[in-house]
Amino acid sequence: MSSTKRIVVLGGGFGGVSAVQRLDRTFRHEEGVEIVLVNNTNYLVYTPMLSDVAGGTIEPRHAVPALRRFLKKARLRQATVNGVDLAHRTVQGTLITGERGETSYDYLVVALGAVTNFGHAIGAAEHAYGLKDLLDAFLLHNHALTMLEWASMTRDPQRRRELLTFLMAGGGFSGVEGLAALADLVHGALRYYPDLSRDDTRFVLTSLDQRLLPEVDERLGAYVLEQFRKREIDVRLGVGVTTVSDRSATLTTGEVIPTQSVIWTGGIRVNPVVQGLDLPRNAHGALLVNGQLQVLDHPAILALGDCAAVPLADGQGFYTPTAQNAIRQGTIAADNIAALIRGSHALTTFQYRPLGSLASLGQRQAIAEFGNLRLSGLPAWLAWRAIYLAKMPTLADKVRIGLDWIKELITPVDTVQLPISQEHWGVVQARHAASASAMPPPAPTATPPSVADRA
Repeated sequence: MSSTKRIVVLGGGFGGVSAVQRLDRTFRHEEGVEIVLVNNTNYLVYTPMLSDVAGGTIEPRHAVPALRRFLKKARLRQATVNGVDLAHRTVQGTLITGERGETSYDYLVVALGAVTNFGHAIGAAEHAYGLKDLLDAFLLHNHALTMLEWASMTRDPQRRRELLTFLMAGGGFSGVEGLAALADLVHGALRYYPDLSRDDTRFVLTSLDQRLLPEVDERLGAYVLEQFRKREIDVRLGVGVTTVSDRSATLTTGEVIPTQSVIWTGGIRVNPVVQGLDLPRNAHGALLVNGQLQVLDHPAILALGDCAAVPLADGQGFYTPTAQNAIRQGTIAADNIAALIRGSHALTTFQYRPLGSLASLGQRQAIAEFGNLRLSGLPAWLAWRAIYLAKMPTLADKVRIGLDWIKELITPVDTVQLPISQEHWGVVQARHAASASAMPPPAPTATPPSVADRA
């Protein structure tokens, strides 16, 4: 190679990390190639663990492996991506120091992922909680404990019911796992609140689909529904949320549910940065790529994961933006960049069939699907924990998670509320506002019991 080639990967999620790891191995001993990973944090959010963080069964820190552990030759630049100058082949961003910076690229991998789409309900961006990243899960955990504290101070049964009503909008993996974890947390904590009982609590799950977990076998979805209803979780199929306020949620049926705890997992949208790029996109804002993951008309730019519309091998539709697909796409993108750098035209087409699906249901139950094998209950729960523990990147990460889970089995629920700063709320609201394509609204505030209501 006559000159140094710089490969820049935008996004430190599953797809971006997979691409960087492959590039690391491919070019480890080649001085003529630089690899730069740009991400706004120095950690990978291990999204399957977010429900455990919200439920308090693992420490928040343990759900975010450090990105530098994945890197050998590659270098991490912690910055928020603001845009890409296609003409000059540079990426602009804001460094962690607050300074503006840019880096040039010869090959670019766009793996910036997606954000929660709050646009389907009025007020959701202002008043609903997400469950997409570590801060979401951390704040949701604290909020649930706050509701318990406030409910214990009121004698008004209606007000208490409002405070202890939790509504999950979305019946996919995040919604099912998140609500199950919250129910376990709240019910487990009731032992410390003698003035409260299970009858004071209410858990509602709404899904616009006519079944839960439409990605898995219908029988497993029916099993989840049966288990939730046994636990008196109010599941509303074919029902969505139209409006969220600070003290209620309005359903598509017209019913108004008094609650200060709406959790939004009802869809995602492409990262706003990607939507601002002057590149071919579909109606949903995802970058249009060919089967080799190259952005149409831009062969040196590859895209993958949630922010790319990757065509199926038969051309009939697109791959679902899942973590499994993103990880494999990262590998293919890296291989194709290596081929381009070495002057080969034999690029690899992405083809993949998911290995299976897993979902935790709380109370040591889960579902699992691997090809024609389907598991439910305790065996699936053991499989869920074993598989996700094995996927943690280092032995240290495995030990931390494993010890958290052992502690959860033998100790009561931890009801400690950690401090939340206004800065944290500002970060959440800025993200929600960007997702909703609106100006940043005021920070969400739950309404505490009035003095007259307190015991």
